[in-house]
Amino acid sequence: MSTDAEGGGPPEVNRRRVRNILRDARESVGLTQKQAADRVLWSLSKMIRIETGAPPQPSDVRVLLKEYGFEDERISEVVEYAKAARRPGEWEQYRDVYTSAALNVFENERAARLIQKYEPSVVPGLLQTEDYARELLASLGNEGRRIEKLLMARLQRQEMLERIDCPKLDFILGEATISRPVGRGSGIIKSQIERLKVLADHPNITLRFLPFSAGLFRGMGDAFTVLEFRDPEVPDLVYLESADRDSVWRDEKNEIARYAERFGMLQELASPPEDFVSQITAVARNRFD
Repeated sequence: MSTDAEGGGPPEVNRRRVRNILRDARESVGLTQKQAADRVLWSLSKMIRIETGAPPQPSDVRVLLKEYGFEDERISEVVEYAKAARRPGEWEQYRDVYTSAALNVFENERAARLIQKYEPSVVPGLLQTEDYARELLASLGNEGRRIEKLLMARLQRQEMLERIDCPKLDFILGEATISRPVGRGSGIIKSQIERLKVLADHPNITLRFLPFSAGLFRGMGDAFTVLEFRDPEVPDLVYLESADRDSVWRDEKNEIARYAERFGMLQELASPPEDFVSQITAVARNRFD
């Protein structure tokens, strides 16, 4: 049995895996939620909650999969997923400073095969220096201990970049991300640009630069992230973020496909990865020297 089957995956990944398996299993035997609930003597509300809400009890997972005709070995495997889904995640400690949507993404990042991100305005958190992150968080109205906790989460996320199994990262940065001074003087943004140059050599990171000269396009100010997974039982997801709110899409397959297509369009607009370092060097020279 795989590590993930033994509960080694992040809780949120296992929650989505179990929900997807249960829904697909029910649909494969041609049952509606009401019909499946009636067969196991449950209320319809419980069936809906199990497929869409909080992690189900492992015993409930076993009952459903038996009803759907699963073999014992496969049932045991999915039950292990359900157990893992109910364990506290490493990001629970940040629930007072991050939204549920953001924490959902953090839990999923390390299990992703590919992370695609378009960021028009600020350097993405996974790529930020500590000084840049601190100034950015302060500029957004955070103070004192809240800044330190937000920063701790950023640095914890960045540990992923040092792992052997680091996902592939394909990031598109708009010119505005490196065009604004951060804090007093230009030292922080210059250091951040140097950090980006180093990350451009990371074997699992592809960085693309989208200059102002690319012109106008639909959704140009909207940051978004697409996470793709190796496991076909874990659906891809999209994370949308703006100044006022953020959200995660997990089950909206058409919308997720639309954002994946939009990322492909942005790749065509952006400069090729091999030009990234020379272009951000030129921006830094023109704006901050």
